[in-house]
Amino acid sequence: MNLEEKEEKAKKKKILVVLTGGTIGSVCTDGVRGIAGDSPYLLLRAFRAACPTYADCEFEVINPCNLLSENLSCEVWETLYAAISEKLAAADTYRGVIVTHGSDTLAYTAAALGMLLRHTPCPVVLTAADRPVNDPRGNGIGNFRAAVDFILRGGCRGVFVSYRRCADGAQVIYLAARLRSADCFCDEFSSYGGAVFGVMKDGAFCRDASPLNPAAEIGNAPLPPLAPPDIRLSEKKIMLLRAYPGLDYAAISPDGFAAVVHYGYHSATACTEGGNRSLLDFSRRCRACGADLWLGSFKQAESELYDTSRELLDNGILPFFDMSPEAAYAKAVIAYHLPDADPKAFMRRCVCFEMVGHTVGD
Repeated sequence: MNLEEKEEKAKKKKILVVLTGGTIGSVCTDGVRGIAGDSPYLLLRAFRAACPTYADCEFEVINPCNLLSENLSCEVWETLYAAISEKLAAADTYRGVIVTHGSDTLAYTAAALGMLLRHTPCPVVLTAADRPVNDPRGNGIGNFRAAVDFILRGGCRGVFVSYRRCADGAQVIYLAARLRSADCFCDEFSSYGGAVFGVMKDGAFCRDASPLNPAAEIGNAPLPPLAPPDIRLSEKKIMLLRAYPGLDYAAISPDGFAAVVHYGYHSATACTEGGNRSLLDFSRRCRACGADLWLGSFKQAESELYDTSRELLDNGILPFFDMSPEAAYAKAVIAYHLPDADPKAFMRRCVCFEMVGHTVGD
């Protein structure tokens, strides 16, 4: 094999690994987990030791930030998007990209990168861990291995998440823009709409046949990019609210926010009575300070509304459809920072499979 052939072979298995910290990049000292020294790099050393059959897979590593993901901010999304975009400018270099991330805010970053990186010519896979990688009970190495296998054998461009399901140990691949945050008891992630994209079995990807999953669309020609690599995502503030009984809107000020994304109850309802407990009163304050108020998630397929929802919409509150709260928030952050774009039109358009049951571009 000559030098040119060796370089071509290496290129075909070269994966960009973007380390950001999180549990998957942490160590535990005296019962406290944290990021110390070169701890984010322990994952790759542990993977090499545990999976020697991947010796011919080359990893190029960048470490644009180090943090526990509960400390995430929109500035971190700016940093990640810029760093990955710079590397992918040489699109032929990589088979794929793996982003290691903390689990607490994984669903938010997955949604943001799912939209921002929708144009990439190779698969991008985010992954995380439930314990530091030097803990034999952890799933970090398995999640990373599944990400590698999906890139090498999955055959899908787009943005995904690799994480082992607690209930049955399945190595699940999620559509990034549909990932729901893990629950607090068993740390189980889920997919908005209920259908995961697929699972890895013996190194091969098995796509889930649910009609909610995109079929012909995904893996076709790349979508056009949404945003320039140097987009700022922190200049305008976006608020995320969730409905609960007795929520006192008087305690919340929308002043200084470009938009409020209000996730209502599952029927896309919210309280309309009781003065300070009424979303109608809050909507008037939003209008007074110039903040758009969004309510969802409405179901596009549902033709009937509750009278409370009808009243809210009749009073100028904006609806969003068929999205998780994580995706709706990330989408709003992007929408209100896109240059020369109408954020209201952007919020209503399916960008990258975040709207279940919709076609990209609708």
